[in-house]
Amino acid sequence: MKYADLPKQRLSHLVKPAGKTLEEWQVMLRMQQAQREDLQVECVSERYNPGEYRVQSPKSGGVYKVVFRGAKSPWNYCDCMDFKTSQLGTCKHIEAVRQWIADHHKRIHWDLPTYTSVYLSYRANERKVKIRIGAQHEAEFRTLAAHYFDELDTLRPRAYEHFGEFLAAARAIDEGFRCYQDALDFVLEQREAIARRKVVQERYDDAALDGLLRTTLYPYQKEGVRFAAAAGRAILADEMGLGKTVQAIATAELLRREGFVSNVLILCPATLKYQWKREIERFTETSVMVLDGSPEQRSEQLEGDAFFKIASYNSMMNMVEAGGVKSVDMLILDEVQRLKNWNTQVAKAVRRITTRYALILSGTPMENRLEELYSIVELVDQFLLSPYYLFRDRYIITDLDGRTTGYRNLSEIGQRMAHVMLRRRKADVALQLPPRIDKNLFVPMTAQQMEAHHDMKHQAARLVAKWHRQHFLSEMDRRQLLLLLQQMRMACDSLFVLDEHSRFDTKVEETMNILNECGDGAKVVIFSQWERMTRLVAQELEQSGVEYVYLHGSVPSRERQERVDTFQNDPSVTVFLATDAGSSGLNLQVANVVINLDLPWNPAVLEQRIGRLHRIGQQRGVEVINLIAAGTIEEDMLSRLRFKTSLFEGVLDGGEDAVFLSDNQFDGLLNGLQDYMEEAPHESEPVQTELTFAEPVPAAPAVDSVEGAFLSALAALLEADEATRKRVATLLRSIPSLSTNQETNQ
Repeated sequence: MKYADLPKQRLSHLVKPAGKTLEEWQVMLRMQQAQREDLQVECVSERYNPGEYRVQSPKSGGVYKVVFRGAKSPWNYCDCMDFKTSQLGTCKHIEAVRQWIADHHKRIHWDLPTYTSVYLSYRANERKVKIRIGAQHEAEFRTLAAHYFDELDTLRPRAYEHFGEFLAAARAIDEGFRCYQDALDFVLEQREAIARRKVVQERYDDAALDGLLRTTLYPYQKEGVRFAAAAGRAILADEMGLGKTVQAIATAELLRREGFVSNVLILCPATLKYQWKREIERFTETSVMVLDGSPEQRSEQLEGDAFFKIASYNSMMNMVEAGGVKSVDMLILDEVQRLKNWNTQVAKAVRRITTRYALILSGTPMENRLEELYSIVELVDQFLLSPYYLFRDRYIITDLDGRTTGYRNLSEIGQRMAHVMLRRRKADVALQLPPRIDKNLFVPMTAQQMEAHHDMKHQAARLVAKWHRQHFLSEMDRRQLLLLLQQMRMACDSLFVLDEHSRFDTKVEETMNILNECGDGAKVVIFSQWERMTRLVAQELEQSGVEYVYLHGSVPSRERQERVDTFQNDPSVTVFLATDAGSSGLNLQVANVVINLDLPWNPAVLEQRIGRLHRIGQQRGVEVINLIAAGTIEEDMLSRLRFKTSLFEGVLDGGEDAVFLSDNQFDGLLNGLQDYMEEAPHESEPVQTELTFAEPVPAAPAVDSVEGAFLSALAALLEADEATRKRVATLLRSIPSLSTNQETNQ
């Protein structure tokens, strides 16, 4: 393909041009990037290193080594990660060299060097160590290689342990023989993996693991420790409440005792730093330090003698930017779903840390979209699900505009990740957890709430109708649409959440009624996404003389644990009130009732709330009460939550193999919008949990009604555009009536 063949207009990263293959499209994108980024190219040495080039990016400052021996040559190479993962044999740096040669009328060095070299091939579905035999001492090298490499010049698996012998023999034949660093690193990695798996298998039966920590692990936890230690780089995706923290600590202890690691860096939300420290001190006698102070001070502490070092994601980002974190032996990432967007500064900083061992902890590695799982798997193995364009083509269903409409082949993803990811559910392990009862309590809204809700819905409907007519919305329209959708949810709780002046709601009163009915000895946890909603409940608790503790995102890390301890240890404190931002990482087994004042967009967050109570250590049955505004967007979200649960289960828990956002594409969903505006409500479908009504309410529209389709389409649009979601969050913070505290936690 020639640069003259590139279209004048900018190529889409989401929609493949007509008549082009996937590979052709991806190569064209890299050619386009090379043209637009003004990459700087220079030849290393025409005499001593013909065909080798240095390419510098003015944007990032990065310098890359490129070998170019002609279009489509199998010997082309670049040390950038895109070349290594794309399986295209090219990247923007190679394309920049190709264009530079053409522009400057330079010679293409087609001829190969005469020396023999061992290199790492990235072209196939898996990396392979290969040998290229040159003209010098050819016969001798072929005789030697036959003992270590197969007929395709690929290193045999059994030869990894004897690779040192091969290197010595090769250098004895010719001092000019080369083994490139990435190939050597790969061999050493494989050799260490073989040794590590042997150690785990032969030395760590159940009895040995019982002596690893100052506690006895459950059988499934021992399985988790062996899996993570043998894998070296793994994702522990156990359902919340199954003890991922203790398994991570035990894995690190095993690797420390066997001499595989000498230091561990734990990254977690700031609110969990001291909880991690407490758990390590509880279960081990190993030294531990929380990194505090300025980036320079934290960098100095990182070089200290403590085996475990703990830092927050944000402080780590500052340390990386200051050059204070380059490499660690082992990296443990907690609540890793916070890194699901690979374009954030924190996610980019984490990827700049070099580490041989990594353990990723998350009960919800995928919350909303399949792309999130891809991003998290990259932290463990950048080659496992790569390249992204093939991943998207294989597993994500899109419409003609590149919007996600569904997913397929989900069970295949689970199979591909089986050797690096371990997931167990409470239902799968031999735990006698107390029963859990879920109730959806449908609460009527006030007339003022309903009027505000329907007014915003009508405004949103006009924007969706505009999109349906024109198949396009301006950035301002899209922001307004998503803002309206969020405001509809706020109105379901209280108009106070919208403006901090109007006080029209019914959920606060219903919450107090539930508390009055809970009886003596009950401890209740109350969650809301909105800080203002929790503020209203706090006022009612104070007026009623109910003792409570209150946690939100602004509470300092040290004070968080004090409030948790108060709730757990003081019998007079019966209510724990929290926002989603404030609830991260909490263990609240002392409580037996959870009230969700509102439903989050995704089931993962809902299960995180419930998992704070329904987990190991819980002694009583847990009652979950979801307050749902009848006949509103919240009721339709029950259907949305079921879809997302299906997606999650399809990949991680062996559920449905294909999941669709709807039975129809967006166009089909929006065709009935006008009818919806004129329709009367339909009878509600039965919900698959116990239903309770606070008082008689009007019939709600069915989930599969046009209203349900309309709201599903809006929610899908919300999830389909991550950049827009970020812009909406910024817009929300910029509106005076919504700018105090942390109103939106998603």
